[in-house]
Amino acid sequence: MITNQLLTAGAARLGFSASAGGRVTSLDLCSSKGSGLPRRVLRPFPAGVEPAQLLRWPKGGIYPLVPYSNRVRDGVLLFQGKRYELAAHPDAQPHTLHGHAHRMPWETTSLTPSQVTMRYAHKGGAEWPWPFSATLKVELEPSRAIFCLCLQNEAQTPMPGGIGLHPYFEHQVEDNIEFDAPIDWPVTADYLAALPNGLSAGPTADSLPPGEVTLYRSGWRGLCVIYRSNGDRIEMRADPAFSYFVLHRPADAAHLCAEPVSHVADGFNLFARGYADTGTVILEPGDELKGSVVISMS
Repeated sequence: MITNQLLTAGAARLGFSASAGGRVTSLDLCSSKGSGLPRRVLRPFPAGVEPAQLLRWPKGGIYPLVPYSNRVRDGVLLFQGKRYELAAHPDAQPHTLHGHAHRMPWETTSLTPSQVTMRYAHKGGAEWPWPFSATLKVELEPSRAIFCLCLQNEAQTPMPGGIGLHPYFEHQVEDNIEFDAPIDWPVTADYLAALPNGLSAGPTADSLPPGEVTLYRSGWRGLCVIYRSNGDRIEMRADPAFSYFVLHRPADAAHLCAEPVSHVADGFNLFARGYADTGTVILEPGDELKGSVVISMS
C-alpha cells in the first residue's frame, strides 16, 4: 500500500512516500524574496497509484535513480570481464531502465516536521547482481528543498554504481530553460547514447523547440534555471557528483524532466568497451557514491 506524508517549513510543503520507491510526491515552495504564497514546483504524483503501477512510470514528483540511471543496453551488463543478464523493462525492451529501487518500498529511518531520511536495501538478484543500500535524505526550507542521495556497495566484490534524481517539473511551452553542459551524447532512436562528436553544445538559455526534446549531456556545470512564463524562477543546483545531465520534455509538454545524474546512458557498458568519460564509478566493498541537489525558488 502506498502512503503519503508531508514535510512543512513555514508555508512550504513537500509530500513524500517511502512506500512508493523513496519518492517525493509534491513540492510547493515560497519565493526567497519572502513574499507571496507557496507555488507549485513539481507536477504532483498521481493519487490512487497502486504499487504494481510504479513499473509503468506514473508521471509526477521526484524519484531516486539507483543503482544506475537510464538504460543498460539489451539488459546485458559487462563488468570486469564478466557478463551479467539483467531484467529488461517492458517500456524499454530489450533494455533496462533506471534500475529498480524507485518501484520498491523504502523505509523511513528518521523523520522531523521538515526533514526525512528514507532507505532501501537490496539483497542482490535479477534486477542487480550485487547487494547495495541507498538512502535519500530530504530537508525542506521555506524557499528550497535539499536532496542528499547515497548508494553503498554492500557486496563482497566491486560493482559499478550510479545515482541520479528524476524530477517532473511543472511546465509550459513558453518557459525558458538555462543550463551549461557542453558535451552532447546524441540520443539514438531507442534512447541510448551515441558517442560525442567533439563539438561543444554551448550554453542553453531559451524555450525548447516544439515537440519532444531529449538531450544527454556531460560536463554539466551543476546549474539549471527554469524561467517560467508566470514569472517564477526555479533553480536546481547540483554538486560535482552529478556532472551528467538529462533533459526530457514529452511531445505534449505536460512536464519537464531535468535530471542530475552521475553517468551517461549505458555508461557502464561503454566504459567496459574502452570509452573514457562515461561517468562510471567502481565501488569497492563498502564504498559509497553520494551527491546533493538543491531546488529553490526566487
